[in-house]
Amino acid sequence: MTGAVNRLLRAMYTPAYRQYLRTEDVRKVQREYLGGLLAKNADTLYGNKYHFADIHSYKEYTERVPLTTYEDYAPYIDKIANGAQNILTAEPVLLFEPTSGSSGARKLIPYTASLRAEFQAGIKPWLCDLYTNVKGLCDGKSYWSITPLITGKEYTPCGIPIGFEEDAAYFGKAEQALLRHIFAVDGSVKFVSNMEQFWHITAVQLLSCGKLSLISVWNPTYLTILCSYIKDNAHALRHELPHEQERLCFAELNRFDKVFPELRLISLWGDGCAADELPAVAELFPGVQLQPKGLLSTECFTSFPLIGQEGSSLSIYSHFFEFRAGSGRIVTAERLRPGAVYEEIVTTGGGLYRYCTGDLVEVLSTDPIPRIRFLRRTGATSDLCGEKLTEDFVRSIVKKLGLPDGLLAPEGHGYTLYTTGEIAPEALDQALCEGFHYNWCRQLGQLRQAEVVRVSEDPARVYLRRMTAEGMRMGDVKPAVLSRLSGWGEWFSS
Repeated sequence: MTGAVNRLLRAMYTPAYRQYLRTEDVRKVQREYLGGLLAKNADTLYGNKYHFADIHSYKEYTERVPLTTYEDYAPYIDKIANGAQNILTAEPVLLFEPTSGSSGARKLIPYTASLRAEFQAGIKPWLCDLYTNVKGLCDGKSYWSITPLITGKEYTPCGIPIGFEEDAAYFGKAEQALLRHIFAVDGSVKFVSNMEQFWHITAVQLLSCGKLSLISVWNPTYLTILCSYIKDNAHALRHELPHEQERLCFAELNRFDKVFPELRLISLWGDGCAADELPAVAELFPGVQLQPKGLLSTECFTSFPLIGQEGSSLSIYSHFFEFRAGSGRIVTAERLRPGAVYEEIVTTGGGLYRYCTGDLVEVLSTDPIPRIRFLRRTGATSDLCGEKLTEDFVRSIVKKLGLPDGLLAPEGHGYTLYTTGEIAPEALDQALCEGFHYNWCRQLGQLRQAEVVRVSEDPARVYLRRMTAEGMRMGDVKPAVLSRLSGWGEWFSS
């Protein structure tokens, strides 16, 4: 049954895969997408404001529609959350997906049927490429990450759901029914009451899977934590799984390639800060192919990897893409230059128009479809394992807690706040947990509780001293309450 479903999915996705590989005119694909999207949403509140109906070229689009950030959409999203229709899109909003905001605790991204189709426009050729080029992948089951509903299901005032429950939600209902036949861990795990139970059920179902060929997770630390749980609880798991004695012995030896001997590929983040975590996964799974995911975010599906190629291919059938160079010049996908670095700007069927994502990418090639690599986020951010802390958010926390000053920095597997004020670590951690991704990383155990170190010297002065000592000009050092650097204890007299 598993092999049959995998091969059926491959057949279903082959047309999208072939269309992508045969594409030669990127400009035509992108302009057709933009024209269709603007026409469909011309009579919305946002479309009327910027006269979508009168836009007939990309040049007119840039002249009429401004670059945007999430804050520009907040009033519109409030209207949608309270039941208003035809605001950003003509289609109804199916749900809101939460993610971390730069200046607030959380932002809600509207998710429509068109946006789901746009994500599938990238997922389908990626999966078909895997099924076609990774030998044995079709013969086994897959583990795709599932989010537990520990805090309960949320809804907006008018009843729109908040948050996906599992990665399968990116697919249509028919495909979800097929996918459940090939998933090694079923959806029941999302209804657990605590994280210990989540790890336990996940481990039991994975170990009970006779043939696991694909693992798809996000941050590498998610997978290393899961493996650590299996190793540390091998003795207890033996009583529940008496037929898996040999595999649990291999788990105690950290040889998870032997625990899952049919595993062919692990899909996970591998660019930016996540690249530092790949060696730990490779050590647990020697000989298993690790494939870094392309650039995906809550807002959009930017790129996907193809077997045998460096970086990831721009998902040109998903959205309309623009790119801003360091000079400020904005170009479209067909005008990218290899070797250059750009900030991504995206227009989507979810109602985001010329949205500045803050993601910086390096262009690897442009023949004919651009291949890119994610580098980092713009601005002052810290992202050890997906928590996405920003300067503005941390500054708002310091102010909210009534502290006179502060410098938050990563130390080990968590964060430490250096301040001349006084605050309990629990209060700091609770405030940081208002950030959606930080809270999720804490629940998974990827981050320890935040710590507080009370210091006698103003953190701003210490920050300036270190930055200039490490080569920055004093005039270039901007005040900061968030640093990506560690080792601040050596610079303070605490």
